[in-house]
Amino acid sequence: MQIRFVKTTLAIMAVCVPLATPPASDAGQRARGRARAAEQNLSPSRPSETNGRGRLGASRIYLDPASTNGYDSGYNRGLIDGRDGQRYDPVKHRDYRDAQRGYSTSYGSKDAYKTNFRSGFRQGYEDGYREGGRTR
Repeated sequence: MQIRFVKTTLAIMAVCVPLATPPASDAGQRARGRARAAEQNLSPSRPSETNGRGRLGASRIYLDPASTNGYDSGYNRGLIDGRDGQRYDPVKHRDYRDAQRGYSTSYGSKDAYKTNFRSGFRQGYEDGYREGGRTR
């Protein structure tokens, strides 16, 4: 009776374990992709990103140009507003309202670009405003 139970359990495990784990080539590829994405997004690609603003350790990882452009613009505006003691208001800025800075037709729909730009702008503004408020 025990031998039959052990054989049945081993047969079930032999079928289920390969289904639960991805093939080795897929797992390795995914791990390399995550590491590459993190490396590309957190390494300074422009000298302006290393000027003491603390952005390299930020949790933002935007892969599309609209969010990146929006974040950069929002960060700069928020940093200035925070340093100057201005009220928190990302919507007052022309870049936010216009949301076309850096747009290229190769990026696709202008409406989608604007949506992503504004989302990135708000996040960047928040981060910059917080950082600017600390340096006053």
